[in-house]
Amino acid sequence: MDETVDTTCQTVDTTCQTGELHALADLLADVVPGALPVDHLDQLEALERIKSAAAAAQAVVAATFADAADIEDVPASRRHTPPRAMSVGAEVALATLSSPYAGEQRVLLSRRLRDQLPLTLAALRRGELTEDRAFAVAREVGHLAPEQRSRVDEDLAPRLAGLGDVRLRDAVRRSCLTHAADSETRRCRRARADRRVTSRALDDGTGRLTAVLPLEALAAVRSALDVEAAAARAAGDPRTAGQVRADALVARLTGLDEVDGVPPVQVNIVIAVESLFGVGTEPGRVTGVGHLPAALCIDLVRRASHAARATLRRLFVSPTARALVAMESTSRRFDGLLAEFLDLRDDGLCRTTGCNARIRHHDHVIRAADHGRTAAANGQGLCERCNYVKESPGWTCWVADPGDAGLHEVHGVTEHLRILRSTSPPVPGGGAGSVDYSPLELQLASNFTLAS
Repeated sequence: MDETVDTTCQTVDTTCQTGELHALADLLADVVPGALPVDHLDQLEALERIKSAAAAAQAVVAATFADAADIEDVPASRRHTPPRAMSVGAEVALATLSSPYAGEQRVLLSRRLRDQLPLTLAALRRGELTEDRAFAVAREVGHLAPEQRSRVDEDLAPRLAGLGDVRLRDAVRRSCLTHAADSETRRCRRARADRRVTSRALDDGTGRLTAVLPLEALAAVRSALDVEAAAARAAGDPRTAGQVRADALVARLTGLDEVDGVPPVQVNIVIAVESLFGVGTEPGRVTGVGHLPAALCIDLVRRASHAARATLRRLFVSPTARALVAMESTSRRFDGLLAEFLDLRDDGLCRTTGCNARIRHHDHVIRAADHGRTAAANGQGLCERCNYVKESPGWTCWVADPGDAGLHEVHGVTEHLRILRSTSPPVPGGGAGSVDYSPLELQLASNFTLAS
């Protein structure tokens, strides 16, 4: 009987505490800067301490939520996250406005801070560390055994205050090498086996290619590019050394001989017909990468056309919401043009809110086993992780009815009643830079496109 009363009181206290936290957030949102510069600095210092304390509290709450959900701690050596951990991580991501992967990492690192790095967590509570630095410590010791993490935590505790990012990482690495030499050796061997290449689009029409290689391979690649740059500069090439290295890398990977050659791969550029004809300014969109200025898109199309490698395809969209029209297939799988349609409509990126991973699966929103159609209206592009999370017990999704001209919208509910909602991005065109054409002008544009 006493145990029941205590549990009820604890629930009431937790509810009150949650309300007080929201009240504190409202109070901080209305903070008025002080009168003097010294007051401003005092406020900044106090707010930074509040941020650190809040981050520490979030770590404890996230770890406790994971305990309540009965998920196991994922070992650092495991390459695949269990479905239950993915489901819990996705719900934490919804609560913290982050991606599903970031939610999983928050749960993992929060547990590590609470259970094996208590001194680091205490430094975070006191404001001696930022959340990013505390998580960096937890991430750097992920390959160690729990008892080794505790020894590193005790070794670092007196030196954490005042360390910047670089010095903090150096301190953690030195402590790991001291207290877990064997684990560090195994980590290096695993890292060499996990060599990979990743890419990321930047905001200025360029992108960054990153290769994780063994050090000796990195030295060989760098040496080859340096030799190429030196030879070009000696021959009077007007390009900078950096430009020569970048162009040489592309040439060696793609087999192109010319600097301005057109890669023999398919690149989908979606652009409004007004911008393509040079009478609009709406930017084009490279599927799965990002937006490019209309002038650059026209230049790419022109170069590809001159090389006889351009294919123009019309996409029919609603004039208001810029939503692609529906397509259907009798196939069980989303493949061919229907799969390409989903990639174009969803811009090549996973539809899950907060997730920016590439589309790997073309998913039935309502499963085929539940009589869901293989149709564009019932399809969405998801990354592999989010598609598996969607199948977790207690999760459900459905297609909202956007009408005949609205953007494709998917709603859902998670196991713990978190609301999901994703909307496909509008297709370029319309809005700023658009031009109203007469039916005759539109027919002429259509004929010109077909002729091209």
